[in-house]
Amino acid sequence: MSKSESNAIVSYTSMAAPVPFNLYKNWYVRVLHWRLTYVVIAALLLILDYESSALIQFPITFVIPVILASWFCAPHIGYLFAVGIAVVRLSFDIVWDSSALLQSGIVNALINVSVLVFIAYITNKAVRLMREVKVLQGILPTCCFCKKIRDKDNHWKAMEVYIETRTDAQFSHGICPDCAQLHYGDILSKTVPPH
Repeated sequence: MSKSESNAIVSYTSMAAPVPFNLYKNWYVRVLHWRLTYVVIAALLLILDYESSALIQFPITFVIPVILASWFCAPHIGYLFAVGIAVVRLSFDIVWDSSALLQSGIVNALINVSVLVFIAYITNKAVRLMREVKVLQGILPTCCFCKKIRDKDNHWKAMEVYIETRTDAQFSHGICPDCAQLHYGDILSKTVPPH
């Protein structure tokens, strides 16, 4: 390969810019990061619960906005939904104005708050653990000769450096038997194997 061909390949590969990550997100993923989404979901579920009467409850549906808010927004938003939904549900018992319903409603509200706060806590814990796990995904533009990897700023980094800066992996170096024979075969053949 001539020097001009080599320069043409280098200039061509350095011109290719990586695609921004935001273009890969779908619209519904972006919507899930809006706090208003969870307010609307919670309101619809509470309306469903209110319209179904005092004796029929759907407490399992209250888990949905709590999990989504804890997962996509922030921990305090999940806790806020956990307490807020239970308090609004308790206010339904007050509106229905039954002393038997009010007494059981308070107990149910305390149970709902404790369960929903626990679910928000577990969800937050899972999100933190998943964010700690760093995974390389997609296509890594790699030089076919030196195995360096091009980063998003079009800088070529050694594979070890690139991976160590983006994950918790660490590299140690050794020589495999094939490379030892290829590069040091003459020295290895002169050494006497131990008995």
